[in-house]
Amino acid sequence: MKYKLEINKPKSGPNKDDIILSITDIQLHTVKKRQGSIGKTIKQSVEKNQPGRIYSNMKKNQGEKSTLESLLLQDPDLVETIRKYNKQGKRIFIKVLKDVPLLTGKDTNEFVKSKRGKRIIRGLAKNKEGDKI
Repeated sequence: MKYKLEINKPKSGPNKDDIILSITDIQLHTVKKRQGSIGKTIKQSVEKNQPGRIYSNMKKNQGEKSTLESLLLQDPDLVETIRKYNKQGKRIFIKVLKDVPLLTGKDTNEFVKSKRGKRIIRGLAKNKEGDKI
């Protein structure tokens, strides 16, 4: 039997033994980072009881599911990790703040200050001005 994940709004709050994954911020980067397994990262964070960071490439959203949902549901390691915790009687909650801060990474800040970055920003400003006419 194939195990299928579903993301639903909780009917009741988390218990003492349940696992809460909090999305605290989103950072934008210009340098591509190696995308590791989301499931392994979450498993390590839970076992060490420390925060972790996951990386994902932004892709065009196709279909009804949000990018976060599609990102989570596609990772086979995450499915296996959640399956393991469910067998132990633990539920997984994903907590997303109402206003998640959108930050720029260090590499993005350096790019914006660079010569090429300044050219791109000037080009965007020209296009914006041209649209107003």
